Amino acid sequence: MIIRRSRPRKSSSRLDAEQPIFAAQTLSEDGITDPIAIQSYRPGYLGPTSYAAILPTENGTPVLGERELSVDSQEDSNVGFFQQHLFNKSLREQMTAEVLRSLRLFPRILELVKLYCSNNQAGYVPTPLVSSAVRALQETVDRWKLMTSAPDPRLIALVLENTCQPLNIPPETAAKDFYKLVTGDNLRLEIVAVLFAIAGRSNFFGLAADSWNEVHRRSARPAFTQEMLRSSRTCLILCFDLSPVNDVLVWMFYENFLLTSIISGYTGPPTWRRLGELATIIYALGIHKESSGSSLPTFILETRRRVFCSAYTADKTVSTFLGRPLRISKKHTDIKLPLDLSDEDLTSDDVTFQMACQSLGEDGWNLNGRYYRASWNRLRYISSQFREEILDLALSKVDAQVEQQLLDISHRSRTSWEALPTHLRYWPQCWESELPSGVCLMLTVVYLTHLYNEFMIQKLLDRPPLTLNVPLLRVSMDLLSTGLTLGAIRDRTYDVHRDFLHVILLHGIPSGSVLATALQEQSRTSQPFPPSISRSEIIRTLSVLISHLDAASGNLKAITPSDGNYNLCRKAAKTFTRVIDAVLDPKEVERTPTSGTEFGSLDFELGLLGAPTLEGLDGLEGGVGELWEGFDWGGVGQWAL
Repeated sequence: MIIRRSRPRKSSSRLDAEQPIFAAQTLSEDGITDPIAIQSYRPGYLGPTSYAAILPTENGTPVLGERELSVDSQEDSNVGFFQQHLFNKSLREQMTAEVLRSLRLFPRILELVKLYCSNNQAGYVPTPLVSSAVRALQETVDRWKLMTSAPDPRLIALVLENTCQPLNIPPETAAKDFYKLVTGDNLRLEIVAVLFAIAGRSNFFGLAADSWNEVHRRSARPAFTQEMLRSSRTCLILCFDLSPVNDVLVWMFYENFLLTSIISGYTGPPTWRRLGELATIIYALGIHKESSGSSLPTFILETRRRVFCSAYTADKTVSTFLGRPLRISKKHTDIKLPLDLSDEDLTSDDVTFQMACQSLGEDGWNLNGRYYRASWNRLRYISSQFREEILDLALSKVDAQVEQQLLDISHRSRTSWEALPTHLRYWPQCWESELPSGVCLMLTVVYLTHLYNEFMIQKLLDRPPLTLNVPLLRVSMDLLSTGLTLGAIRDRTYDVHRDFLHVILLHGIPSGSVLATALQEQSRTSQPFPPSISRSEIIRTLSVLISHLDAASGNLKAITPSDGNYNLCRKAAKTFTRVIDAVLDPKEVERTPTSGTEFGSLDFELGLLGAPTLEGLDGLEGGVGELWEGFDWGGVGQWAL
């Protein structure tokens, strides 16, 4: 048994640079100091079927949910038992030193995080919490000379010690003071990882791109993103073993997941693993359940709702794409929608917060026609709930009962959309208004998500013949034409090619495949389209799609030949081109040699509504297998998750 004396926790006083980090140290059996307490493995959230529901407390009341997470600091400080862990002290210190070494790049990190706070529309952590944390980190960087010197062993030990401790958030904590709990003398790896991941994403999307324009620095830009991912991931590995579950730990896992999905793509195994870990941490903290009678500050409770809704949406996106079971289901949650408030109102004083709440409608929407990060969070969560219902039916045989269920989802989805505040419902002319392009982007994305639900429903219903299936053809046209509007964005604040490429891949190719198949069927059977469907409009829209796919595969700013998206865009462009050629000039296509296989139909198969497949293309550039092999959805925009 290894016993360690507790030391008082410092909260706001500065740590003397000459003061020893540990008041007392103990040795494990191998002679290595091990500062991880057994309290690091507290169970976290315990639901109604857990042992805590059976074992009563002294007053006879079971301990459930967040009550299990509440920490008595005095009791924790008296826990004197330690155990051996995966990483010994020496390795933990080495890994932490590597993380802190990345702070030599702090000026770049600071700039990118600030730009993220002012530009990103899809964030979930209120930006004042992020901006105050990165500003506070400046003091640590300067004090320990991290931009010019190797990390001091005392700082390394301090950060590890802090990371091992529970993160207590007193009920009286003001949002403006939250940074003090995780920076300065209380600096933790979790917040460092959050800032690294944000900086990496901001850099990837071209924020502060002008700073990299010098020829000798251009190659450093991708290297910077890779280092941010590597250091953030190192923090994740350490915190997985060290940190008691806490709110900033959840932020860390989510931000790392977002950056990983950009670098590895949706189909990359690291992305799937990060999503699973994120779901695990969310359940462990219990933010999938409303906290009745919680003593946590209101801004933390609201941030938890935002985090859960964002993670829930990401889960539906990835599960749809990969055709895998959901990690986070609404069947097991009762979380409320976050209030439609600005980040500033949420993190302001109580009087300002209460006044802002009074301006909300009964359903929580703001009534002043403003666009907040919370607005997009709410909208996408609502749409994702319908997506979950569709996914539940994706593998069912579409009999009369399932058909009725799908139609019911479609009806409720439209009703829900029509009940949204008018200013949050996309209208094509928004691009011609004075709205910022970021707001127009989010309006478009939310609408595309709504349309894609209907697209999935109509594809599952699959009423033949396709040329007469007006609902499927109409929603396919709406998806494709709406997505293509993003091609007209000219915004110098960030690299819009990333967002647009994601739209093309996620929405353009699936909807375009249905339309191309319909053209082939119409050409083969001479069955005219219904009056509401214009053949020439389909051809024109597909031609625009082809031009963008050609541009993407030839635009090194958007993607490079080493990127999986490069091959996909190139092959998809050729595939759709041959469809148009076959429809417009069949004789010319007949004279064009193929690979020996007759050109078949373009059939967009949903399967489990995962990664789409194009069947019947065996004679075109290697066929469907080559077309989708190595598909990397790395162009995930700021809005995608």
